[in-house]
Amino acid sequence: MKRIALLALITIAPLPAFAQFYITPSIGIAAGGEVEDKNGDSFKIKSDNSLSFALETDFDTGRIGLFYSTQSSEVKSLGNKSRFDYLHFQSALDYPLTSKLSSFFGLSIGATFTDVDWNDESINFSAGAFTGLQYHFTNNLALQLEARWLGTSVDSDFDSACVSDSTQTNCVIRYEGSWVNQVQGNLGLRFSF
Repeated sequence: MKRIALLALITIAPLPAFAQFYITPSIGIAAGGEVEDKNGDSFKIKSDNSLSFALETDFDTGRIGLFYSTQSSEVKSLGNKSRFDYLHFQSALDYPLTSKLSSFFGLSIGATFTDVDWNDESINFSAGAFTGLQYHFTNNLALQLEARWLGTSVDSDFDSACVSDSTQTNCVIRYEGSWVNQVQGNLGLRFSF
C-alpha cells in the first residue's frame, strides 16, 4: 500500500518539483517615492531599511518564483508613517560571467499592501524590474547584490468601451493613475537546494 501511495505521489507531482530551489533573504535600503495631497503639494517618502525574501526555482534558461519585501518609513515634512509590503511573482534570466560570478535581470508583477494615511485603498497593483550580481562561494551558497525598481499604482481609474458592427470591433481603453516609484539596493545570501 505504501508503494502505491508513493508511486501515485510521484506521478502527480509536477516536474518542476524536482528542479533546484533558491531561497534568498536580503536586507537593503529603499528610496524614492513621492505623494501628492489634495492641494497638489508633493511630499517625498523618506529612505529607510527594507527586508526582502525570494523563493525561486529553475525554469528554462532562468528562474521563476515569489518575491516579498517590506519597508516602513514616513513622509518627509508631514511625519505620516508609511508601510509598503510587496508580494510579486517574478522571473529572471541568469548570465554567467566567470566560474564564480554571474549576473541576472528580471521582471516582476504583483500587489502592494500599503498602510498609509494618503491612500484610501490598501492593496494596489504593482510591478518591478531588477538586476544584480551573484558571487558563488559554493554550488549552494552565493552572495547577491541587487538593484530593484518597484512601482505601485495608486489612485487609479480604469474604463473601457467597445463598439462593434458586422465588420469590425473597436475598443477604447482609458487608464488614469499615479505611481509611487521606489528603488531598492539589496544585499543577500542565496541558498540553493
